[in-house]
Amino acid sequence: MSLLSARARVESHRCIALWGSGPVVDKLIGRFGNRVREGLFAGLVLTPMAHAEQLGPYLLGLYESELERAWNTVFRGSYAQVIDIGARFGYYAVGLARRYPQASVVAFDTDWWARKATREMAAANGTGNVEVCGFCTPAWLERHTREDALILSDCEGYEAVLFQPGIIPRLRSATLIIETHEVYAPGVTNRLREVFGQTHRVLEIGQETARRTTSLDLDFLTDDERRLATREVRTDQSWLLCLPRTGPNAAVLA
Repeated sequence: MSLLSARARVESHRCIALWGSGPVVDKLIGRFGNRVREGLFAGLVLTPMAHAEQLGPYLLGLYESELERAWNTVFRGSYAQVIDIGARFGYYAVGLARRYPQASVVAFDTDWWARKATREMAAANGTGNVEVCGFCTPAWLERHTREDALILSDCEGYEAVLFQPGIIPRLRSATLIIETHEVYAPGVTNRLREVFGQTHRVLEIGQETARRTTSLDLDFLTDDERRLATREVRTDQSWLLCLPRTGPNAAVLA
């Protein structure tokens, strides 16, 4: 499993070098600083290790903005536990820890670099409620998931192994956003939609969903640099928003 996470990081950093993103990131930080400027996690500090990523979409608050309507639905709920599987450098884990300071946040990633970066992010943002771990298993989810959990999964195809039918009843009252990776696990989207459909209302969100544009003035960049500033490193993917039909958040998220 560590190979999947490390592979994603290496591919991301390779693309960043190939695209020549470094100077654009430097210009963005020079103009706007190192805090997320807009969007759901505005104010989040992006620490030095995160600067090795394709930082523009994060800094501008555009990262995965297709999900904003889904997140606005999720944010109507109340969560004592947040589980982030595939935390990368901690953008979601730490952002959610800031939003839910009373929640226990567990950030899983099998890549040592990602775990170190997430700890750096948590420290810089003062989120002492983040625990960083390595490998998440179906057994761990079955033992530790609380009734009012929020689970975020982006694990490069491992979702096909992690969300086995046998543990779905244990997750029946959890709220989930699962990024699915057909390129690594063909058929996983339909299988998970069917499995979770027995206990959740499942909505699929595709990459064709409109992305938000920034309201910030990017005229200090060239046309090519502006395009690069908002470009994300992605494979073919979609997301499943799974809203529970039972448990403490059922009525809120209906």
